[in-house]
Amino acid sequence: MTHDAKTLNTLPIYGEKPAFPGMYLGLLHGRDDPKQKMDGWGFHGPMIGPLQWFHTTYACTIRIAFELESDALRYFDIPGIEHELELTSDMLAYGGKFYGDWTVYAVNPQDCELPVDTFRRNQRCAGHWAHSACLR
Repeated sequence: MTHDAKTLNTLPIYGEKPAFPGMYLGLLHGRDDPKQKMDGWGFHGPMIGPLQWFHTTYACTIRIAFELESDALRYFDIPGIEHELELTSDMLAYGGKFYGDWTVYAVNPQDCELPVDTFRRNQRCAGHWAHSACLR
């Protein structure tokens, strides 16, 4: 799998709102080197998806299948919807970074990024209403 910094920067990051609902694999507790001594929790990595399924075998093989091949190409640069993720020691490797934690979760349609308003002078607020500046 080859990714340059520009490509990795365009992927949604765990904790952000994705464009589409579905099942995602979120990578977190990231580091640049698997032997790096950690003083904190590291950084959040990409959220990978939407996925059809996620499967782990004996904590050594992780396989995923995307809903669409176009999404798979965005994350892996090779054709096909099924892909295997690499484990290095006890960390998941992706895009030259290493993640000590990962989670699989569902994103509902109401939790997705809102489409851009092209017809409004004042854009809709995309934040959560309870914590939104739109209420002020």
